Amino acid sequence: MQQMIDFPTTMWISQHTIRFAFHEEISQENFLVVQKFNRFLKKMLQQNLVESVASYHTVTAYIKQKIDLDFLQEHWLWMQVSPTVDDVTNRQLQIPVCYDEEFALDMYRVMDYTGLSYEEIKKIHMSKLYSVYLIGFLPGFPYLGELDRELFVPRLKKPRNSVFASSVGIGGIQTGIYPLDSPGGWNIIGKTPLNLFDVHREDTFIFSLGDQVQFYEITKQEFIEIKSKGV
Repeated sequence: MQQMIDFPTTMWISQHTIRFAFHEEISQENFLVVQKFNRFLKKMLQQNLVESVASYHTVTAYIKQKIDLDFLQEHWLWMQVSPTVDDVTNRQLQIPVCYDEEFALDMYRVMDYTGLSYEEIKKIHMSKLYSVYLIGFLPGFPYLGELDRELFVPRLKKPRNSVFASSVGIGGIQTGIYPLDSPGGWNIIGKTPLNLFDVHREDTFIFSLGDQVQFYEITKQEFIEIKSKGV
């Protein structure tokens, strides 16, 4: 028998905005619960829902008219014991990364902190399938988790004034990619030749919430060749 998920705590932000909160932590289990509840809200509220925004442990709903929370709670619990299948298909994306020293600005800092070799860090970073937990900070910036514990490294004490777009970084229990040149404090260990954010492209952002991401290594020459194609 599957474990029942309690209805989240609720807080009205305004007359047309309500926030639903689950246990406050960054984890794959929590991420799946939040995504499940987000799909549930879209199904239940339908035309009354303007937009729902999922985060690590919350879903914020922007609605046209006030909703009956008792009704929602009853159906949330009923859905979990009903035979209805919770249909969801997440994309799996393969993202090329060049870990060359020219791009891996903080690789030796990560080596010193973890005690791992250059090759071990690359191998561990590429070994996991990450979920896009959140998109924010910058347009299209994906917060990916969770890192292998061996790569848990604090962010820089003094953030850089500028990090190049497409830089791949790690910090805490997450990894991410800078879509634009910007200040940043993540440990940079590589760079992808892909352009994450392009307003002229049909899909402005490469990543969507819930996507599954795995990195694979490319050489510097391969990086240059892919970059020249303007992907």
